[in-house]
Amino acid sequence: MLSATATILLATAFAAGVTGAWSPCGFSVVETIGSRRAQVGGRTVAASCATFALGALTGGAVTFTSLAAIGMLAAGGRDATLVAVVVVILALTALGELLGMRVFPQIRRQVPEPWRRTLALPLATGLYGVLLGFGFTTYVLTLAVWALAGIALASGSPVTGLLIGLGFGAGRALPVALMAPRYATLGRRLELAMAERPVLLRRLRLADGALLAAVAVAFVASGSTSAAQRPQLVATDGTDPSRAGSLLAYERVDHSAAVLVDGDAIAQRPADNVAIGGRHIATRVGTTLTVQDRQSGATVAQLDAPNATQLAVSDRWLVWRADRPGGGDRLWALPLPIAQAMPAAGVARVVAGAKRRAAIDRPALSGDHLAYAATTRGSSAIVIANLATQQRRRALATRGGQLSQPALDGGRLLYVQSSFCSQRLRVVRTRTLRNPRTLLRIGSSARRDEAHEHGYSTQGSEPSRCPSGTPGRTDVLLWTTALAGRVAYVTLLRPGGAGAVPSARIVRVGF
Repeated sequence: MLSATATILLATAFAAGVTGAWSPCGFSVVETIGSRRAQVGGRTVAASCATFALGALTGGAVTFTSLAAIGMLAAGGRDATLVAVVVVILALTALGELLGMRVFPQIRRQVPEPWRRTLALPLATGLYGVLLGFGFTTYVLTLAVWALAGIALASGSPVTGLLIGLGFGAGRALPVALMAPRYATLGRRLELAMAERPVLLRRLRLADGALLAAVAVAFVASGSTSAAQRPQLVATDGTDPSRAGSLLAYERVDHSAAVLVDGDAIAQRPADNVAIGGRHIATRVGTTLTVQDRQSGATVAQLDAPNATQLAVSDRWLVWRADRPGGGDRLWALPLPIAQAMPAAGVARVVAGAKRRAAIDRPALSGDHLAYAATTRGSSAIVIANLATQQRRRALATRGGQLSQPALDGGRLLYVQSSFCSQRLRVVRTRTLRNPRTLLRIGSSARRDEAHEHGYSTQGSEPSRCPSGTPGRTDVLLWTTALAGRVAYVTLLRPGGAGAVPSARIVRVGF
């Protein structure tokens, strides 16, 4: 089902398309088809109306989807500032329509007249439909067309652009489909009324203005809803979250216990590390890793894993990170379930490794897919590997910054992107890996050298390269993450040092 905002937007686009029927081109298309009924027959007239409608839908879809695609490439996301700009545009255009202001800018062009004389009627009307569906190749009869173009561009969503385009194309096609087949009777009377009674166009523009105002209200409401999706505190003393179904698991900062939260029910069990995924729960106590069925509590696998730290588990795999003395982390994978006669340690294999002076983050699993971040001195990347086929790809990579703490779920990848200026919790679709959406942004924990001796002249020192509006520096790190549907979890870690005790809390952000 369409959301309230999408429904109002579709109605606005449709009304803007209908308003376009008052243009010289709209009149001429109706007359071109309807006046030739006696010559070409009713079937050709019906075919011409159909091709015109198809052309109008195609033209509208092309124009507004293209605008949305341009917006997606330019911005790649919707934030509060963008919503405010869209609302202002809508408010101004709605006021202009309600006051009956002259449409500006105006395109003073018409469709090519020779087409109806040199081309077959269905082909000519189909091409006319495409041009009128484009919206900006002929006269513009309502400010709503410009407002819709701005919304499509600002949304950065091809789906939104397609919705607007189809609504606009349908609005352009409907008057022709109603009037042209009955041109000798009803069609001609309606055309004369449209030409001789300006009040009809005025009423339609009033309707356009009212719908634009409704879209503005809907955007404000949706913006308020988005603002309400601010980070919500989940745990005041926790890190390394994971979630499966309604169950959330995390561990105490001091690794004294694993905490399991299911609605209002909270349980604890002794464990240094914990992870849940699919129907399994995995824990580490000392060097012993145990995988259990979450429903029955039956042990699925148990093995000794020296140097094991962080875990990830799914229905088919257990993966753990192992620290190596002197550096060079390893990720081990164990297929599940394990036959009772087969020692688990003998089945496990290394699936990723880092050289010295390189690091691998906490692993993340979704089905057969493993995600992990690998960081060296010069670069940082997130790798997604299929454990079943042993194929892998570098999903994201950067230089001069850091990508870390990935989480996978439902075709989406959640991760932390850190730079000198800020830290961002971002989500992106694994299929395209383009236009990531920022869910949470805080300042950087890095300090920049002042580029001059303290107490001496600052002449020649380089100014900050961070853009205006960058959050101030913080001592908090965006740390381990989890992803479940449209809810993201992230640990806000404040490292210890100089006698301070480390602290961490987990928050969730809806999107």
